[in-house]
Amino acid sequence: MALLTGFFLVSQPNHAAAQGGVAVNHDQMEICCQKISRDIQRIYYLSNRNGKMRLVVRGIYARGTTLFFSLKLVNRSALDYDINSIRFYVAQKQKGNRIPRRLEELKPVFVFDSARQVPGHDKLTCVIAIPRHTLARHCRLQIEVMERNGARPLLVQAAGFTLQIARSI
Repeated sequence: MALLTGFFLVSQPNHAAAQGGVAVNHDQMEICCQKISRDIQRIYYLSNRNGKMRLVVRGIYARGTTLFFSLKLVNRSALDYDINSIRFYVAQKQKGNRIPRRLEELKPVFVFDSARQVPGHDKLTCVIAIPRHTLARHCRLQIEVMERNGARPLLVQAAGFTLQIARSI
């Protein structure tokens, strides 16, 4: 028993060092994003629709201290969708019809295959990396896509457990 306890105590710090605080550099991020963009859709419950525009979170991935979000924008209308911004917020969950209070904005660390426009009757897939973040029980991660000079905003809210089941890459 003492041998097993000693082995556990000795091996634990090495495991934590391998899993924790590993920074991902630019080349590694690009390779990860290429793998993610070729991957199949892993999440089916995070989507939003406004008119004939649709935002789908295809998957959430983790590597080191970075979370990767694979987003797909589907335009089923004849009008082009000019993307003004894609933003990530941490917001408090509110009861009823009240607007959730935004606590902080998470700035993207890396954006892969980003376009500024989704042509009519077309699709666009992009991968956005943000710093790893865990959420309290009363908080949600909001992904907001705004249209330039338009009224078709898209908003998806993810709970903390969704971020915790991020697929390792």
